[in-house]
Amino acid sequence: MSESSSASVRADILQNYPDLFGTKTIGGREANVEALIARLTRATRGEFVALMQARHQLHDRVAHRQGQYDFLDPATQVSDPDGNRATVGDIRQGMLDGFFGRKTPKAWGVGANVPIPADTMTPGLEGTGPSIDLGMAFGALNSGASQWMWDWEDAGGDYKAQLYEAWANLKKILAHEWDGKPYLHPKKNRTYRIEAPKEKWPTIFHRVAGLHLRNRQIFVDGQETPAIIPGLVIHALNNYESQKKNGSGIYYYIPKVESWQEAKLVGTLLKSLEEAMGIPRGTIKVKMLNERAEFALQQEAIEWVLRENLIGPNVGRWDYINSREDMFHHDSSMVFPNPSSVTMTEPSMSYYTRRNALLALLARAMPIGGMAAQMQNPRAPENDSKALRDIWFDKLRERLTGLFVINGTRHDTYRQSWVATVSPDYVAAGRESLVTDFNDLQRVVDQATPQEKERLESLGLLKNGRISPMELSESDLTVEKLWAPQARQQLLARPNGPTTEDGMRYAMYMATEFMYQQLHGNNAAAIDDPLTGNRFMNDLATYEIFWHFLYLTVFHGAELTDAGRYSKKGERVTPQLFVKLIDERRETVKELFKKLNQKYEDTDAELVLQILKRQVVDETGGSAVPQKRWIKYGSRVLLSLVEQSPADREAILDAIFKDSRPQLLARVEQAGDARSRETAQRALRAHDYVYDVFESAEGVAA
Repeated sequence: MSESSSASVRADILQNYPDLFGTKTIGGREANVEALIARLTRATRGEFVALMQARHQLHDRVAHRQGQYDFLDPATQVSDPDGNRATVGDIRQGMLDGFFGRKTPKAWGVGANVPIPADTMTPGLEGTGPSIDLGMAFGALNSGASQWMWDWEDAGGDYKAQLYEAWANLKKILAHEWDGKPYLHPKKNRTYRIEAPKEKWPTIFHRVAGLHLRNRQIFVDGQETPAIIPGLVIHALNNYESQKKNGSGIYYYIPKVESWQEAKLVGTLLKSLEEAMGIPRGTIKVKMLNERAEFALQQEAIEWVLRENLIGPNVGRWDYINSREDMFHHDSSMVFPNPSSVTMTEPSMSYYTRRNALLALLARAMPIGGMAAQMQNPRAPENDSKALRDIWFDKLRERLTGLFVINGTRHDTYRQSWVATVSPDYVAAGRESLVTDFNDLQRVVDQATPQEKERLESLGLLKNGRISPMELSESDLTVEKLWAPQARQQLLARPNGPTTEDGMRYAMYMATEFMYQQLHGNNAAAIDDPLTGNRFMNDLATYEIFWHFLYLTVFHGAELTDAGRYSKKGERVTPQLFVKLIDERRETVKELFKKLNQKYEDTDAELVLQILKRQVVDETGGSAVPQKRWIKYGSRVLLSLVEQSPADREAILDAIFKDSRPQLLARVEQAGDARSRETAQRALRAHDYVYDVFESAEGVAA
């Protein structure tokens, strides 16, 4: 095999983690990790370019009133990875035919060839986190969770060697190399053991990176690979045989998909992986994160495209909020209120959660609930009881939301959901509602307080204190009714709520706290919430919600619904108000570091504030004006800066927020020495990464 036919792995990664790479034997067939990464990258490179740019092009068309976000036209032709084609109208009718047992040529359902594996459908609570730290990994196995999603996106990004350390840990765990052995944590001076027997381990899933992210340690033809490809290949080739012996399989979570075309790209990668491994079509199974409103509008088509590999769609609640901020960033009437006011019981969120379950049920897939983000707060243990109760209520609400009676038959759909910690008390708090048999579920409901019951009644989940499933007949479930204009409106509606100066302070606090963490390689950060005293897990999605809220309130001059320290009720948000809040935040942080006996200038705190300021306002002309450049994923700005020198960071920030692409190209060409050229190239690459510009195609950034 020639060097050029294979992916190139950064030398330190290959040297320190050689067991992850090279040739693996699966059922007597050999497959090479680097060669397969290269082959999949080259085969799909053009699709990645087209699909990433299509996202921006759709937003641009809507902004110019040349289209709208809507359900797919029934006449739209959809194709799957196996070459089958169908119209959207036929897909919708065929889903209903399949559910109701009508023997028609259009009828379909998921898992027709390889059924959904039983171990992926065990009722209970699903945990998530990285396996970078072996102590945390052992804790996950001992947690009592029914499933565990080891995360290669939010909780485990490509900072330094995090991904590879996590993959190496996981390979040894799944091969049972740690069974019966103690692990002495080198930093915590604490010994960990895998205490749960194999049959009581959670079913293992892996969340690969979204299509928009790149891997910075593995290159094909001199270019960074799409991060999803190494994530799929390294796990499958290294762990398929172990998981087969464990009585399980290779299961993934796929995030951030926005269209059936993107789903087809994912399906193509899965099919190619199965072929390379010599395993039957549909053996690899996936849960899809229904976390973008674009996905929700095309859910039935995405389920059809991925029906060979699909387990079901998962409610990704934070990103669903952020996706609408993104989709409607051009529309002043759609600026969202304070993020803290948009809860999971808000009408559009409730409708989205229930629709996710219903369309999964109709496709004979398994829906999964959303994340309860509460975590233990060692600094405020007095708040634990409230956090535990919030988790308990959240999971009960989800279980009740997924109850349907269709033509007299009960369907109990939300039997799995997520929690953000391995703490046994927190896992136990959430699992009761999910594992309890329906015949005993009223007993759980009866434990609710009068106030909790009132909330459930207002959502239509209880009636006079009794469980009240949504009752539907065959005449309710028609193509015309399920995809009616009012359904679209309910999915996309702007939540009601206040817009206040304190809401901006809160968003600024949450955004900057996460930014500080991500600049140090932590994409999933536990942050103390000043509003509740609880501690919440925050990730890439929550960060996008908070800074996008700040951007949009400034860009559109949102009207304040209450008076604040620097503003009056009814006034418009201005760039100057935002800068005042940034300055105020700086002084607050300085005081905090002073109490901690830490010098402010020795930290990245000022860098964080400068990044956020440049994301929201432009001070190029001397006075602050709204920043015109919209960034879909601000986390990519931070990913472009980690592990870079201060000088390169400044050039990268200018490239992202100030310079045009022709200027950046000219800077590369005019560089007088190797160091200047390298800095200019890094700045250009960062600009292109943030704005989805590809060398071989016309860019979308200004």
